[in-house]
Amino acid sequence: MKRQLTLAIGAALLGASSAAFAITDSEANPTFPLSFANPGARSMGMGGAFLGLADDATAAYANPAGITQLVTPEISIEARHTNYSLPFINGGNATSSPFNAAGLQTANADSSINNLSFLSIVYPHDRWSFAFYRDETLNFHTSYASDLNGEGVDEGNTGVVFPISVNANLKIINYGFSAAWRVSEQLSLGAGLSYYDFHINTVSSAKSPIFGGIVTNPGVPVNSQAQFGSDQAFGANFGARFVLNEQWSAGLVYRRGPKFSYAANNKGVNDSLIFNDDGTITFVPTPGGGSSFDLRNVRFKVPDVYGAGLSWHPTDALVVNFDTDYVEYSQLTRGIQTLFGNDPAIVSHLSIPNGAEIHLGGEYTFTQMTHPFSIRAGVWHDPRHSIEFKGDPGSDLGALPLAVLFAGTKGSQNHGALGLGWAFSKFQIDAAADFSDLTDIYSISAVYRF
Repeated sequence: MKRQLTLAIGAALLGASSAAFAITDSEANPTFPLSFANPGARSMGMGGAFLGLADDATAAYANPAGITQLVTPEISIEARHTNYSLPFINGGNATSSPFNAAGLQTANADSSINNLSFLSIVYPHDRWSFAFYRDETLNFHTSYASDLNGEGVDEGNTGVVFPISVNANLKIINYGFSAAWRVSEQLSLGAGLSYYDFHINTVSSAKSPIFGGIVTNPGVPVNSQAQFGSDQAFGANFGARFVLNEQWSAGLVYRRGPKFSYAANNKGVNDSLIFNDDGTITFVPTPGGGSSFDLRNVRFKVPDVYGAGLSWHPTDALVVNFDTDYVEYSQLTRGIQTLFGNDPAIVSHLSIPNGAEIHLGGEYTFTQMTHPFSIRAGVWHDPRHSIEFKGDPGSDLGALPLAVLFAGTKGSQNHGALGLGWAFSKFQIDAAADFSDLTDIYSISAVYRF
């Protein structure tokens, strides 16, 4: 009877709150692989530090004021291969009152994608310059399933958080126009308008656990959640570039992210229990299709970014760049909604903190060569942008599963980057790689001047 009570309470946990990820408390997207590093293999090779330099066609997005430095029309194109390895809770035990997640185990959801990440064209004209670009703000896919043993929560046999399976797809494409004006030899100003195209399609389900052998049909889907939809919105981009002297320049940017909306639902499948005479439990279809929650206007806000950069050019061959970007990640979880009838006060404990990206990198060019060859290196700090449960859930049966399933998300990451480039009279090709615990990115880009 005690084991039956434990599982019954676990089923109540499932129906009340289950896992909580993303802009609703669905199981999808425990970590948002958003990156606000500047586009282009050249910038990537310098650890993403580029705001104060901003001297090629990628400046159309990175810092639009920089495109006034170009003297001929220029086209830039970049392709990337990205490997993701994102953690999720995959078994183990936690204790409550106080909450302790030390006994939980994690696994990694591995995926990869190839994409055309950036394309731009710049037209300079006297003191004015104009640019059009296409930037993939996010292109992400992942699929994973946790162990059928589930995750236990121990406080007098409180219950078990059910195992989950997830398939998530998220894509945001930015089509932009930028214009810049060289006010003087020391100051350039730029601004841009972006049209964003957003698509989300995630499906996740909770499944009946093994739970010590007393469940007769482990692995049966118990409920299913979906997040889906497409939306379009506008954003804005502002930049300034200052020439301080022959060796130093600086840049400032502000990017206003768009707001999207999409739909989400949660549907019970086999969320009724039969307690058998032999002490086992069977999950069966719920008459009438089980409980259901529908949300028609879930918000997804791309965070706003404030950036500043310095570029030092001590010689013709060497440039050193430093950038810092403040990202308002908390906008992603502001007003988070529930698919499980959770108390809004509980759901509000799910949040992402704002954070600062710090970029440092440099480029050395062998200028004596007929076709100059460049080598680059950089490092940067990526702040936490995964959801976490703030505070102690105590023994609250609505808050405990949220705290358990978010306990495995990663914090901040440090990246290292290397790159190289080869310039010709009208053509330049660059390659770079960026490495961290969660993502490895390989980039190749080209610039054509005409």
